[in-house]
Amino acid sequence: MRLVDESDALRDAFPVEYVDLAVVVTDLGSSTVLMFILALLFWLTRRRETALIVSYAFAGYVFILVVKTLLGMPRPPEAVHLIAVDGDAYGFPSGHAFAAVVVYGGLYSVFEVARRRLALAVVATLVVLVSLSRVVLGMHHLGDVVVGAALGVAFLFAMGRLTDGDPVRGFALALVIALALLAITGVTQDALFGLGGAVGGILGSLRLESLPALRSRLEGAVLAVVGVGFIVGVTALESAVEAAFTPALLVLYAGLILGLLLVPLAVGRVEVGPLERGLRAQ
Repeated sequence: MRLVDESDALRDAFPVEYVDLAVVVTDLGSSTVLMFILALLFWLTRRRETALIVSYAFAGYVFILVVKTLLGMPRPPEAVHLIAVDGDAYGFPSGHAFAAVVVYGGLYSVFEVARRRLALAVVATLVVLVSLSRVVLGMHHLGDVVVGAALGVAFLFAMGRLTDGDPVRGFALALVIALALLAITGVTQDALFGLGGAVGGILGSLRLESLPALRSRLEGAVLAVVGVGFIVGVTALESAVEAAFTPALLVLYAGLILGLLLVPLAVGRVEVGPLERGLRAQ
């Protein structure tokens, strides 16, 4: 089922000098990179649709952890690892392959794309590349990524039916699944991230209609800088909060996602018109 022999053959055929490139590709399926991609899209483009995919991402994050924890199947042996293990110790199914399908496939499903065949080809290519990078880097067997991607397609379809395009429903589902993860694993950082993100997402999604429209490219640039600064600032507190009182991470993560969704409200109150006219006059 895990296609161990085929995985070994793929690793043997992969040129070692391209490991750094494989690391860059694999990061396209990491939770950190996907969060920044979704945050920028939310701030600068269609917010309700992107918020919906953020809810998919959170629900998917805790869902795949529940599945991996219940199955308890280990990663490939340490001898084939080309990078350090980045996350849980379980290898089946692949979280990166799953997340790539849910996020990139989700964006494809909710955004109106003029050249849909080309966009679908790009999404499929991203999923395949992220999946293969996990195998050649020794983080998963080939069967792990195949099942992860297939599970991602099924999850994406289910979320589409259950949410009916409502981000609040998506985050509510994430909350339910995160509670299941908490019951299985106890108070862990992953469970608190899922719980806090779901709560913050619900609260933020209730305010989506009150967010001001983007007025200019300059405001978009200001919004991106302020938003990224906010995310970096909050995540910098993560280690200190965990060391002081781990359950407090729930509040930190709730504030992180709530703030991510409401940054446009704060920046929208700032008048950037004079600054924009000043830049044009120079």
